[in-house]
Amino acid sequence: MTDSKTETIRKQAIALHRAGNVAEAVVQYRALLEQRPKDAEILGFLGLAQFQLGREEEALAGWRSSLAGSASAQVKLRTLAGALTALKARPSPAVARFLSTVAVPVWPRNAPADLSDKHMIITLARGLVTAKRPDEAAALLNSTFPGLLADRDFTKAAMAILIDAGHAARVAEILRPLTADAAAPDGGLLIAHAAAAHLTGQGEEAAQLIRRAVEAVPVHLTDKVPGQLLLVGVINQAPQKLERAASAIYLHFARNTPGSLAFKHNDQYRFLSVFPEASSAPRALAAMPRPDVFLNNWVNAERLSTPRMLDFIAGFADSLGLPVINHPRKAAQTTRQLNADRLAGIEGLVVPPVIRFTNDLSRIDEGVRVIGEKIGFPLIIRGPFAQKGIGAERIDTPAELARHLAGQPQMQLYAIRYVHNPVAGRAFRKIRAAVIGEEVFITHVHFGPAWNVHHERDSEKIAAFDPDGAIRAEARRMTLMPEEALGRPAMMALHEIRRRIPLEFYGIDFDLLPDGRVLFFEANAAMNLSLSDRPGLEKTRTAMREAVRRLFLSRAKP
Repeated sequence: MTDSKTETIRKQAIALHRAGNVAEAVVQYRALLEQRPKDAEILGFLGLAQFQLGREEEALAGWRSSLAGSASAQVKLRTLAGALTALKARPSPAVARFLSTVAVPVWPRNAPADLSDKHMIITLARGLVTAKRPDEAAALLNSTFPGLLADRDFTKAAMAILIDAGHAARVAEILRPLTADAAAPDGGLLIAHAAAAHLTGQGEEAAQLIRRAVEAVPVHLTDKVPGQLLLVGVINQAPQKLERAASAIYLHFARNTPGSLAFKHNDQYRFLSVFPEASSAPRALAAMPRPDVFLNNWVNAERLSTPRMLDFIAGFADSLGLPVINHPRKAAQTTRQLNADRLAGIEGLVVPPVIRFTNDLSRIDEGVRVIGEKIGFPLIIRGPFAQKGIGAERIDTPAELARHLAGQPQMQLYAIRYVHNPVAGRAFRKIRAAVIGEEVFITHVHFGPAWNVHHERDSEKIAAFDPDGAIRAEARRMTLMPEEALGRPAMMALHEIRRRIPLEFYGIDFDLLPDGRVLFFEANAAMNLSLSDRPGLEKTRTAMREAVRRLFLSRAKP
């Protein structure tokens, strides 16, 4: 067989393999190996093809032969990348054990790398991090520098992997000269550098880099795909810190419901995010397609309660000249105290008393007395800005409250009456409802062993407080048949909350008391309301997505 004919067959075999004609590729690979039995590259391809056909022993034999010879580092890296990718698609203990013993070569010094080489290096490095071999991933990537630093896409991908591999200091070292040019900023490099600076304790540098990244990437438009109903603009808040070298879409869509929508429902809606705090935002927004409707994601009512902040964000929303769902002025009206006041008197609803106060360290005794008179014990003390129960403490006695306040800075705090309401005497529960336009859905029910409920995922811990599964079974009934499981009075109370809260798209956290009344926890638009299917919740989530569609279409400007 002539060299030219061999090369033709090689190209045909690889093309067949890439097109999914794996069995035909195997025939071609074997024909090539009859002529060149030690061809490491073809042995590697043959191993991959055999694995894809379910022939593990043959696959291992091919990979061993490919990696055991005197092939170039590039060929060995390609073989390893293919094997790790295949292993990710179909786990195999035997292949995993084999690969764990294989040394990973570095990229040869001064060797050129084409586009496929770069893709292979990134794929392999990611696979090594997943396989708990971060230092080998870092060594591979470091061997490509500085030769490939001019390729910004490669560099950004490599920096993300290095951070995941625990080499943030190396990332900062590489990126510092690359991000120094203020005249031509690259948003992706600034994001990666900001994450590296944060992870290495350089807080001031990280904050400065985030501000520069926001100015460099003030807007982000998601991909356009067939079938999208609307272009939905999102008024987003720039992150305060970054812990990973995220791409622009993660910079913009990292929070709660709008983030979930952009990542999981871009097939139905296209999204355009904008950071109002970026001075470059108006100019960048003017160059983008005009949205049909905006969804405001500046929804932390406590932060919006500052007049200067509210005037700025509300003014930006008004300047858009388009309908805005969850307008900042409406969101600002949903602080814990304002909600408690507006929801008072609803039949079938228990709203624990709440007060906001300044922790005056010079008058703690007086503060304890006033809180005790207005709220009573036990009570919950928490800061006004944190979500997910972070920093919330249950206080049972005046003496305990005095000690707790003495250990807190002089700041605004909330005091909320604690209502003890365990389920079946052994677990605590938090039910979440989603309000979407005029409709109310029960999205999930979480349980935990403590009053400050978080989503418990450990099956052993769940079994400890729900050994017979009765609590979980009742939770499923609440999401699938809410009126039957919660009772009509409870659903009427939730709808009355919907009517009184001045938002269109938000969450309500609550519990059900033994007498059927609703115990109110909080209601705001900062909650994450998942619209994606989960086993057993398909019908509910489908109805929620339809409600979102109706809401967007009803508010969209014709």
